[in-house]
Amino acid sequence: MNQRLLRQAIKETLNTEGIRLRVVEVSIALVDDATIQALNAEYRGKDTPTDVLSFSQCEGETFVAPGAPKLLGDVIVSLDTAVRQAEQGGRSLDEEVSHLVIHGVLHLLGYDDVTHEGYTEMVGKGQEIWRRVLNGLTADTG
Repeated sequence: MNQRLLRQAIKETLNTEGIRLRVVEVSIALVDDATIQALNAEYRGKDTPTDVLSFSQCEGETFVAPGAPKLLGDVIVSLDTAVRQAEQGGRSLDEEVSHLVIHGVLHLLGYDDVTHEGYTEMVGKGQEIWRRVLNGLTADTG
């Protein structure tokens, strides 16, 4: 996995909401279908694999030590599913995983795709963020 690309995807997603990467922390776990299926069954009641799950750490009261970043949450990506989706969509695995991480971080920021309107908003925002990621990478190498 291209860690630079994943970091840029997270950074641009947080920037969308005016959040600096240094003030929050997001963890990313890359797992297989069996692991994400178990998590999906346990936490969402859906006994099937999925591409990405997000678990917020911002619910309820939280304590953040002075000067320490706030833990935003965890994004879990199934690499098995990402491989299949990358092949179907004609994208590289790095691109697919980056898209899934963007989607997962948007969930951590409060976006929801349960309704058609929410789904449309998240897809549009994800595409906008991805364009900025690519522009940022081009600027870094140009």
